[in-house]
Parts: sequence; C-alpha cells; structure tokens
Amino acid sequence: MNRRVHVRFLILILGSTGITLLGLAVQRVDLVLIASALGAIAVVGSVLHQWPDFSIDLTAPRRAVQHDIIDIVVTIASKTPAPWVQVELELPAGLVPVLGHTTTVVAVPAHHQVTLTFQVKATEWGVVIPGRLIVTYRDRFGLFSSSSVHHPQPRIAVHPNAKNRRSEIVPQKLRSRVGTHRSSGHGEGSDFAEVRPMRIGDSPKALNWRVTARKREPWITVRHPERSGDLVVLLDSFCDLGSPDNRMVQRAVKAAMALTESNLDQHDRVGLLDVGHRVRWFRPRTGRHHRARLLDALLQTQVEPRPSPPSMSLFPLHDLDDATTIVMLTGLADKSMSQRPLELRHRGLDVAVLEIDANDHHGQLEYPVDLAARLWDLQRNERRRTLVKHGVPVVTWSAHQPVELAVAALAQRHRAPHR
Repeated sequence: MNRRVHVRFLILILGSTGITLLGLAVQRVDLVLIASALGAIAVVGSVLHQWPDFSIDLTAPRRAVQHDIIDIVVTIASKTPAPWVQVELELPAGLVPVLGHTTTVVAVPAHHQVTLTFQVKATEWGVVIPGRLIVTYRDRFGLFSSSSVHHPQPRIAVHPNAKNRRSEIVPQKLRSRVGTHRSSGHGEGSDFAEVRPMRIGDSPKALNWRVTARKREPWITVRHPERSGDLVVLLDSFCDLGSPDNRMVQRAVKAAMALTESNLDQHDRVGLLDVGHRVRWFRPRTGRHHRARLLDALLQTQVEPRPSPPSMSLFPLHDLDDATTIVMLTGLADKSMSQRPLELRHRGLDVAVLEIDANDHHGQLEYPVDLAARLWDLQRNERRRTLVKHGVPVVTWSAHQPVELAVAALAQRHRAPHR
C-alpha cells in the first residue's frame, strides 16, 4: 500500500504559518483568526486520522457464455472508518463495461463491509481474468491518501455462443445406442426407408394401412433407425503461430468446440485428446457435466515450449475400437505431429484431419518472408498429399471461412469411401 500526505496538508500548514506572521506584522486580528482556523483543520485532521485496514475480495462466475452480462462483485471491509474510497476495476481484452465505466466512490464504516457490483459484457470467448483492482483512500479532510493494487485470481471461462448443427461429424460406424444419426439399416425410426410386403417377424405397428387396402395384402413401412457414435477430437497444440488475435491453436480450439457442442447435441459420445507440451485425455462420454468439462479443458489449452512432441506410446487410444472416429485439428506445422494421423490409420482407426490454414502466419517464421512462404507451402502440401494418399480425408480451414463450412466439408469428405 502506498501511503502519502496530500499536498493540501502542506498548504494548510504553510498557509496558517504565513498568515499568522502576516497578521502579527500588520496587527490584524482577523488574519490571525483565519490562520488559526486553517491550522485547526490540519491539527484535527491529523489527530482523527487513522490509516485504513482494508480487506478486498473479488468474486466472479466460473463460466459464462459469449455476449452474456457478467456480475463482478467486489467486497470491501475495513476495521477503521474510511469516508472516501475510490474503487477502479481495470478490465482485460474480452470484457467491456456495460455502463461505460468501472469506477465508483463509496464510504466504508468501521467494522462493516460494502459490496460493489460491476456489470461487464464478455465480447470474446476464452479464459479471462478480471484486471487490476485499484483502491484509493482519502480521509475526511483530504489530507492523507493511500492507494493499493490488487490482482484478482478468479478465472472466467467464456464459452462461445455460436451453435450450428451442421458442424457435426457423423462417425463411419454407428453404435446400437439411440441417437439422431440416420442408420443405413432398417428398424424403428423416423426416416422413411421403403414399403414392402409383410414378412414373418415384422411388427404389426409398422403396417401401412393405405397400401394394404390397395394391395389387398399386408404391407409395412420400413424406416431407418437413429443411432449414435463415438468421436474423439485430437487437438494439436504443440506448435502455434500467428498474431495475438489470430493464433493457430486458438482457431483449432474454436473448431474443437464446434465439433464437441454439435456432436454432443446429436447424442454422440465425445472425447478429447490434447497433445502439446503434455497429453490431456478425456474419454468419450455424454452428458451435461461432460460437456462443461470438455469446454473448460479446451478453454485452458496452452502452448508451452517442448523439445519434441509426445510419442504415440503416450496416446491413451489403445482401448478404442474401429467404431470410433478421430478428428485431428492441426496446422501441419510440425513434421512429427503430421505423422500421427497415418499411425492411427495404420492401427485401423477411422481418422480425418481438419487443417488450420497457416498462410497468414508467414511473418512468424525465422526466414525471409518470401522464401519462408514458399518453403512453408511446399512442406504443408507434401504432408497433406501424404495423408490423402493413405486414405486420410483432409480439409483446409482458411481464416476467412466460417468454421461450420469447413466442418461440413470435412463431414462430406469423411462420408465418401476411403481410397
């Protein structure tokens, strides 16, 4: 805490002394009385003053949705009276004040606490931490002041609010669990398949009365049953490039969120494998709590230096069967990570790759931009061709394209027969 005597105190002391000397010199009683009043203010203010003993607490919700209004609550308690306390909350990028300011002035009585609520709006998704909290104190006469800076610890996970049901990936092999993906088989469902004569073992509930009356023999309506599948999102967070507002891993996290939200809405089991400076594994599951767990894990994705990416032996995918679809989100920036889809493909797993286009990130390389751009494109084109050659579908997501379109293109290519 930075404590200081206000310049007003010095003005009162010097003014009182000067006016007293002037009054005595010219023998003016009124000047002496004025000087006495000024000196009395300084003396009384000094006697009554007590430096505050603050305790500051800041609370905020753990989760929020983009464009939501968030209440940041600041609680101030003091053991001594604080007649004038200014509280200023500095906000980071991604949070903007609803009322246009985040500064207020309150009085805190002794042994009491005052609660302040700052309403802010989350404009960007990600993990944000409320900025510095600057508390400035002044006494009743404005003679003494102090200021302190507090760094709050709460982390707010802001989830994207954009949901598009076209951004799901339909697994190649569906489970027998009930879901929303139309199966190629026949059974009870909502999608029409065909009308055929009734056979032994068919359910009378499927009888098509209109065709039966016209054909004068029992005919039934056959439908496609709705099934669900298993999806694992493989996030490559080992290498990152780009400007602060257009990071490669940040865009990969955005695509992973779109896949997670959409496929969970389709009642699929979704898992997450984050491969970067460490390996984070979340087994495929469903449910509201699992959704929140995956989104929080994606928002906390970090890129830290590491000599080489983790080996395949650290990937906890040995217990997955061939009915699980793996979608890898990568910029194909690292040669070793670019080989991971091929190794998974050789294991017999269904793999697809959504490539994060890095053409806007040439300036982050260590070589001259023109030469680096050509070498960068050649390397990535070769890695892309190798994946496609071995039957791994690859779709490139450019920075100016909505993520839903890229995922829809990957889903269409994924449904096509692998070569």
